[in-house]
Amino acid sequence: MIKVLVVDDHEIMRKGLSLVFELDDDFELVGEACDGEEACQKVEETNPDVILMDLRMPRKNGIQASREIKRRWPQAKIMVLTAVDDEDDIAVAIESGVDGYILKNVSGDELTNAVRVIAGGQSYLHPLVARKALGKSTGCPVCREKAAQQLTVRESRVLRLMAEGFKNKEIAAKLYLSEETVKSHVSHILTKLEQTDRMQAVLYALRHNLVCLDPETDTDSSG
Repeated sequence: MIKVLVVDDHEIMRKGLSLVFELDDDFELVGEACDGEEACQKVEETNPDVILMDLRMPRKNGIQASREIKRRWPQAKIMVLTAVDDEDDIAVAIESGVDGYILKNVSGDELTNAVRVIAGGQSYLHPLVARKALGKSTGCPVCREKAAQQLTVRESRVLRLMAEGFKNKEIAAKLYLSEETVKSHVSHILTKLEQTDRMQAVLYALRHNLVCLDPETDTDSSG
């Protein structure tokens, strides 16, 4: 069971989010917090697996709270859930070390699936958020940079599917590979791009035009 802490300064939103996790048998709601200051206190008291973190809050905002939580409790996973889609805010949030970033207009199923992803040790970054963070236009050509040349054709395909938000199991099905083979490809991609996790690898790939995202990319997936 995944222990979840919900952090949001709007009571109606906070209660609604809490209800989503209370009604799902995969989760245990261990607490709520109305700002970043209280969030840090609750993390110490409840030891959650995943913190659902709003960004703009009084006293201590979500970025400040995320940095402190990652410093004091590095094992905790943080999923930013916010209505904010400003490029600078997204970039700063990602750089603070959060494990996922999702907007508040998603469905309950997409939210719980995303939380499962980061609880399982993977990062979650929706492709639309990635584009916004990087100020990136769609339909760009694949760049022939040195980093791209280091990747095999299969690794490049895996990287593209990672950028589109697919999990290892989904990538395996699309490429007719075993999940273990996909995991091996992901490991090689991280090593070659000198990145520490999937989210950073995807951001690096988008920033350097190693992959491009189609405007029609399926948005109902996670990774």
